[in-house]
Amino acid sequence: MLNGVCLTYPGRTAPALAGVTLEIRPGERIMVTGPSGAGKSSLLALLLRFADPDAGTIEAGGVGLADLDLAAWRDQIAWVPQHPHLFTGTVASNIALGQPGASREAVERAAGLAGAAEFIGVLPRGLDTELGERAGRLSAGQRQRIALARAFLRDAPLLLLDEPTAHLDAITAAEILGTIETLMAGRTVVLVTHGPGWAGNADQTITLDQGRLAVMVTP
Repeated sequence: MLNGVCLTYPGRTAPALAGVTLEIRPGERIMVTGPSGAGKSSLLALLLRFADPDAGTIEAGGVGLADLDLAAWRDQIAWVPQHPHLFTGTVASNIALGQPGASREAVERAAGLAGAAEFIGVLPRGLDTELGERAGRLSAGQRQRIALARAFLRDAPLLLLDEPTAHLDAITAAEILGTIETLMAGRTVVLVTHGPGWAGNADQTITLDQGRLAVMVTP
């Protein structure tokens, strides 16, 4: 539950979020829309506790987010950013970032669920293929599928998606959307998007404008 939440980043005068109130119930799908700079990613940053609000409160299960153990809270979150970072190491180790210590079988299953198994299978050493820091051998869509595999492997109850199909071509974006639909099943989801996304399947659709909640639609 966000209640009157405000956030202004250091060095800026205009708030990133101003007086946002939003209830997210367990199992709901929340779609967040709005133009660039509207505060969409800032909302996710607060939920991830990359930032803390200047005013207002955020609660989970009736407990203030700031009062919860940070590591325990983040263990309940799977996050797919707009530009997922891949580290130097194998494909398998990059997927396993979603759940350190995961078995090989679990990593393989997550790759399959994310639709990544096919392209991984044609890499020189499959899951054991070494990736450079920027994973130049992979396309944007393939990098996004590895990020989705991390989220499948994490199997967390809260899923945060930040423009998951941004910068992808229409065909790849449609394929990723289908994968994400599977990933969302049974989870509480906050999806940030510029496009229509899952408007027909969202429990709430909110529009942010200049940090303020401009529109809220509940089917």
